[in-house]
Amino acid sequence: MELIVIPTGGGKYSITDTKDRKIYSVTKKRKLVGNPITTLHDASGYELYTMIRTEAGKRPSFQIIFNDALFMRVKCRSLFVDPCVLFEGETLSYELKGREYKHLQLRCQGELAGELVTEIQPNNEPKYRLTVDDRFYDDYIPLFAVAADKCFNGTNK
Repeated sequence: MELIVIPTGGGKYSITDTKDRKIYSVTKKRKLVGNPITTLHDASGYELYTMIRTEAGKRPSFQIIFNDALFMRVKCRSLFVDPCVLFEGETLSYELKGREYKHLQLRCQGELAGELVTEIQPNNEPKYRLTVDDRFYDDYIPLFAVAADKCFNGTNK
């Protein structure tokens, strides 16, 4: 599965497939005591997952919520030397890591599951190409690109 994740400003993202069909969208819902809440919606607008920032600063962390319960914790582990974001759930853990911000490998339980490549658009804004092996794909995977964008902030640009 290959998805294109494009930040559209204001904490919003458009997620399309390679044929430019809208698959998901990410919107900023509201703030919870100063922490932004981001929601992942499917093409019909149904809210699938919620991502809440729990720590700000150079190494932010997030919680991904599904059906009002904690589904996964997200933690930015490294910014400069081998940039890395960890995603830890009840039964699965993922790692988005690489030598540079523009090319990160996605690993699930240590096994290569895909990659996140950052491309620069003509307007100088980033565009993320998220490729995931079908065996590892699930609806929450597009939030990995959103979390990487939020963790590495303007470093990818």
